[in-house]
Amino acid sequence: MRILIVDDSKTSRLLFRAYMPKGEQHQVFEAANLPDALGSLQETQPELVVLDYNMPEHNGVEIAQAILQAGFKPKMALLTANTQKMVVDAAMAAGFLQVLEKPVNAEKIAALLEQAA
Repeated sequence: MRILIVDDSKTSRLLFRAYMPKGEQHQVFEAANLPDALGSLQETQPELVVLDYNMPEHNGVEIAQAILQAGFKPKMALLTANTQKMVVDAAMAAGFLQVLEKPVNAEKIAALLEQAA
């Protein structure tokens, strides 16, 4: 599966990679913001996009809306430490497959990949 991680924190992107299931064939790409995400979507055509909610210029829901408006249709998941009902409801209304509460771990990522498969 091709996976795009969109998070302004390089550390968070590296942690996500570190928790990916071992021995499975996944290609993981990274982006730090909306322009990088749209460019990577065009180049890599990922099946799954994992977006951080809290980023400086655009939040994860706004980036998801821009992805859909640009004509891409990947499955999407939101990473957030903010699991308030308002955030979760906005994510689900935007078409997210799942909202993952930070910090992530191997079990959460494995469950997401299984659901996205």
